[in-house]
Amino acid sequence: MILIEKVVPVIFRNINQKTEILVFKHPIAGIQIVKGTVEVNEELETAALRELYEESGILSAHIHSYLGLHHPSEQGPNWHVFICHSTEALKEHWTHFCNDDGGLEFNFFWHPLFESPSAEWHPLFQELLTFIKSKIEP
Repeated sequence: MILIEKVVPVIFRNINQKTEILVFKHPIAGIQIVKGTVEVNEELETAALRELYEESGILSAHIHSYLGLHHPSEQGPNWHVFICHSTEALKEHWTHFCNDDGGLEFNFFWHPLFESPSAEWHPLFQELLTFIKSKIEP
């Protein structure tokens, strides 16, 4: 039996002394954070950077640190969360065409980290946001 593992590459930025997290609006599944499946024999860190590129178009990123293992309420694999940094000047918002599920446009933007998620957020990603905040709150 093959163990399926998931990775979550997270990018933060600081604007006006507020921390924001990179999120996107999925065309049918609400607001999410980049997440994906680790391929066979792929290192977790490599998978995180690959998923970040595939889902957002961000190419010049590196792993800063491992934040922890998130246990979503849904049956299935746990999610390895990594903090990533990018040397690119990331825009305020952008659209990226992702090949997932036959091709989807993801609309990226920044969400204030310590602001509550709206009803548009997918419930599993609301849980993930709570996990991330619990690991980095001062």
